[in-house]
Amino acid sequence: MFTLYTTTLSANGRKPLALCRALFLQPEIRRVNVYAGEGRTAEFLAVNPLGKVPALVDGEFTLTESNAILIYVAEQYGGSRFWSTQPAGRAEILRWLFWESSAWQPALTAVLAACVGHRLLPQVVPAPDAPPDWKSAQLAPALAHLDAGLAGRAFLCGAEPTLADLSVAGMTTYFRFAGFPANDWPNVASWLARVESLEAWQASLDPLWR
Repeated sequence: MFTLYTTTLSANGRKPLALCRALFLQPEIRRVNVYAGEGRTAEFLAVNPLGKVPALVDGEFTLTESNAILIYVAEQYGGSRFWSTQPAGRAEILRWLFWESSAWQPALTAVLAACVGHRLLPQVVPAPDAPPDWKSAQLAPALAHLDAGLAGRAFLCGAEPTLADLSVAGMTTYFRFAGFPANDWPNVASWLARVESLEAWQASLDPLWR
C-alpha cells in the first residue's frame, strides 16, 4: 500500500484521507504539519520540494497535488469508485476538479486566509478586523456558479458523490467556524449537509475546524 503525507489541518490534505476512508484503504499515513514548519524538513522536501501536502509515494512513484492524488487513488486502488469508467463521466468530474483549483480555491483563499491563519497560528497571525466577506467580487460569482450547478442534483455529478464532491468540499472544511451564510446559497448548503453526512468526510475532519 502507498504512503500518504498529509495533515487533517489542511483542506487539501483532508481530501485524500476522506477518499481512502471511503474506499476502505489503509495506506501508511505520515502526518506533516506544514503549519508548524514540518514541510520544510529535509526528509519531506525529498518527497515534495515545494514543501506542501498532500504527497503520495507508491513504490517508485511520487505524486503531489491533491486532485491528481484523488484520481490516482480512485483508479489504482478504488476500482474507479468515486471516479468513472466512461469518458463523459470522467470529463464532468474533471471539469469540477479544474474549476476547484482555478477558481473556487483561489476565491475562498482570498476571503478566508485571515481567519484561517489566525485559527491555525493565533500567536503569529493577528485576528482579522472583520468577518469574511462572502459577497466579495471574487467569491460571490464562484458561490453562485456552484449553487446553480447543484440545482436539482444531490451531488455535483448526479445522485452519488464523486471525486468532484470531495475536491470542491475540501475548502468547506473552514465554513462552519468562518460563518458561511447558508441561507444565501441554499443549494450549496443542502449539498454540503449531504457531504458532511458521509462517514468518510466526518472521519477526516480535524477537531480544530469543528
